[in-house]
Amino acid sequence: MSELITLKDYSELPNNLQSDPDEAEKLRNCLLNLSADQVLSIPEMTETEKDSFRILTNFNGKYWTQNYIGLLQIEEKNVFIGSRFDDESFFFTQYILDRALGMNINILQNMDPGVGSGDILEQLLAFVFAAQIERAYRKGLYRRYRTYECNDSKVKGKIDITRHIRLNPLNNGKIAYSYREYTADNDVNKMIFTAYTYLQKRHPNIMKNLEKKRKTVGECITQFRNIMQPASRQEAQKLVQRERRKITHSIYHDWEEVRKTAILILRHMGIFVRDAQAEKTIHGVLINMNWVWEQYLQSILEDEIKEEYTFQPQDEKNIFIRNKNPLHTLKPDLCIYKDEKSALILDAKYKNAWSDAVQNKNGNFDERVREDYFQILAYMYGFRCNKAGIFCPCSASNSSHSEHEYYEYTITKDREEEKFYLLPLYIPHSQESKNNSFKSFKTAMETNENKFKDQVILEILEMKKNLKTR
Repeated sequence: MSELITLKDYSELPNNLQSDPDEAEKLRNCLLNLSADQVLSIPEMTETEKDSFRILTNFNGKYWTQNYIGLLQIEEKNVFIGSRFDDESFFFTQYILDRALGMNINILQNMDPGVGSGDILEQLLAFVFAAQIERAYRKGLYRRYRTYECNDSKVKGKIDITRHIRLNPLNNGKIAYSYREYTADNDVNKMIFTAYTYLQKRHPNIMKNLEKKRKTVGECITQFRNIMQPASRQEAQKLVQRERRKITHSIYHDWEEVRKTAILILRHMGIFVRDAQAEKTIHGVLINMNWVWEQYLQSILEDEIKEEYTFQPQDEKNIFIRNKNPLHTLKPDLCIYKDEKSALILDAKYKNAWSDAVQNKNGNFDERVREDYFQILAYMYGFRCNKAGIFCPCSASNSSHSEHEYYEYTITKDREEEKFYLLPLYIPHSQESKNNSFKSFKTAMETNENKFKDQVILEILEMKKNLKTR
């Protein structure tokens, strides 16, 4: 039975990580040295993110977790990283993954040692797999040349004389021949289809929910089903051994990640597996909570902005242009426009420093967020916008500030029209929910979301009419 170690995101590593100090130091060093190539992440990391990837950082002699939650296996130990806003119920993670990503599943319940960790890993892999298929399918099904060997009367291609003599010693009207075809009916696709079918059998409700969110995934699987059958267990093992070549074709580059994830699923080795090509150990699946919080911000506001405003996530503006070549790009999480002019820019920040500014410092933020507020000023300048803000999570019970309010700042005394906002969304504790149920937690979250919407739409944007009826 594997030992379970539970951590929280953006939190200090506990001193009693393990009872044996030597074992604790060994595990800590493994986490410090874990590389991006040794995990699967949601979303997939860019090359820049891979270079800066860290599970732990050392700050002033203390070790802190970063912006990931998920499940790892290190030195035969299950390391579960949850959200700092969760308790043993995991209501916050369950709610936000559903609201932001459409993961209408409770993947983090019953985290007991040796219980359910394989299923949890499979469910995380299912989400990674569906996202990878969706991205790869944009350029069509993966195709490659395949040689078919036939023995019938419909000759096409190259006649195989040796095989013909062996198969047709008597004149039976058949001819042995072979031909090559550029087709989607190949072993790689069969391996991918088999892995997906396996997940459908193991987790039917999860896969249905993923297909509702990602309709192109269902279209892709339907095409597979029309041209092939999933492999049997014995055949699947042979496929894994046979399909060790990387997909290097530039058009089908995205299918390489799908192929590797299919191998993890088919070999059913869960978190501790070996990539058949690179021989690198995969230690688990992680979810980037900074990214989830950005998606969550968009999901709250996208249905509330009416005709007089335009909703634009991840809008871009090139800056520092030299010889018509931009040196940098500004990309705020959310831009709201009115009559093609920027009305409000919002950036989602999940990290501790902004939560502390609300919870412990009554709106006074410190040098830890220096880069963030400079970033906001750059957004305001680049997009010519007079209003911008930070959207951050806060623990409701620890806040000294009224949960009905937000913080407003003037940029400079001589420019009163330019405003910066600190907009917290308060996270209720499950114990404070009625009967400690997910339904009451969800109701409390939706109430706080509505307060946030009113602050943005009614007060900051001053859109006092045509507000969506709740």
